[in-house]
Amino acid sequence: MDKLKNLAEDVLKILKRHSIEGADVIIVNSKSTNIKIRKGKIEELRFSNSKGIGIRIIKNKKSGITSTNDFNTEKIEQQITNMLDMVQYLNQDPFVGLPDKSITGRSHQEIDTYDKMIEVIPMEDKIRITGQLEEEGFKYSKLIKNSEGAQWNDTSSKIVLASTNGFLDGYETTNFTLSLILVAEKNGSRQTDYWYSKNPFFKNLESIGSIAKKAAKRAIRKLSPKKPSTCKVPVVLDPDVAADLIGIVATGCLGTRVFMKNSFLAGKLGEKIASDKIKLVDNPLLPSGVSSRPFDDEGVTSRKNVVVDSGFLTKYLCDSYSARKLKHPPTGNGSRTIASDPISGISNFYLEKGEYTPEEIIKSVKNGLYLTHVHWTGVNYVTGDYSRGAEGIWINNGELTYPVQEFTVSGNVLDMLQNIEMVGNDLQFRDNISAPTILIGDITISGR
Repeated sequence: MDKLKNLAEDVLKILKRHSIEGADVIIVNSKSTNIKIRKGKIEELRFSNSKGIGIRIIKNKKSGITSTNDFNTEKIEQQITNMLDMVQYLNQDPFVGLPDKSITGRSHQEIDTYDKMIEVIPMEDKIRITGQLEEEGFKYSKLIKNSEGAQWNDTSSKIVLASTNGFLDGYETTNFTLSLILVAEKNGSRQTDYWYSKNPFFKNLESIGSIAKKAAKRAIRKLSPKKPSTCKVPVVLDPDVAADLIGIVATGCLGTRVFMKNSFLAGKLGEKIASDKIKLVDNPLLPSGVSSRPFDDEGVTSRKNVVVDSGFLTKYLCDSYSARKLKHPPTGNGSRTIASDPISGISNFYLEKGEYTPEEIIKSVKNGLYLTHVHWTGVNYVTGDYSRGAEGIWINNGELTYPVQEFTVSGNVLDMLQNIEMVGNDLQFRDNISAPTILIGDITISGR
């Protein structure tokens, strides 16, 4: 970390020799291991180490970006010179600039984002764990006939940020992921499903037995599906599908999208957009959050942001540029790669848990759908219109009965949010977007 900070300081010294309004430097050094085992054989075993430095230069209200993976300061200085020559040809933009120094710095709330276990787990143990995960999946049931593989991934990153407004700091992160995809077969029906566990800390991963069991059960419960009739019924969203819906809202409240009028939430600040049961939070200070951080990619201090409170849209998530465009306070949501300007992005975005168990929510539905999967395409982020292929389990008299496939669910995201009647208590932080089970009063299902 010290070497990267020293490099950042050296680059700042070079930048300050030029007549500029401001500049910042981001340095990222990441290492990752990927293992895939299928039918007991290693199909992938890969270690990668990537590094890079990105430099943003602001001059005469013009912003230019240069990046490289070569840490030689002489070559970096030449790139800076070349970039300064090019900046003059860019268009002026009155909103470009570094964040105000008063809002930058490391959060006073200490968060642990790095697991030292990543330094000591032997490769043979990673391979063994991955192989055992697949073995456990096959053991669960004779209906599990095949596997698309068990996978291990671990990643560690060092991030350093420095700017001409006096900011210089860095932090380290880790993330571990174990996943399994299984294939179930019965009477000519063949279904595939998966499960995964992801966490910054190895000790917090689900056990291989739990991951295998869930992957197997999810595949088996899809066997011999039916096609439902076209209807409008109450729909229970399992946590993964609920997180997908919440992710659409997360995208819609990004300042970059809002000022570009590329969001169904543009112009709705202060309005009631959801049921009063809904509280949406973006929290980069979440303990063990997969996207936790002490400051954002512009050096703005991390803070918890309540985006929707009792159904009301209370703020957008902004980097410094979108904040200026929207005349909105920066929220510490600057996100960038080494080769791009900062834009607005989320950290750990989630729906606060409610009071009901998933079983109570399902039991409340006399005739409806338990939605377990939606396809990726089918969302219009400008209008909020929603129409997606889906899979699930039909609910009769409060009980899960038979699997259903080959249908679409459709509506508008804002209508769906307003129509949320129950929120579950089963919130788990499995990724950077999380939600508990929810019940939507009615959704249109198009089937046979």
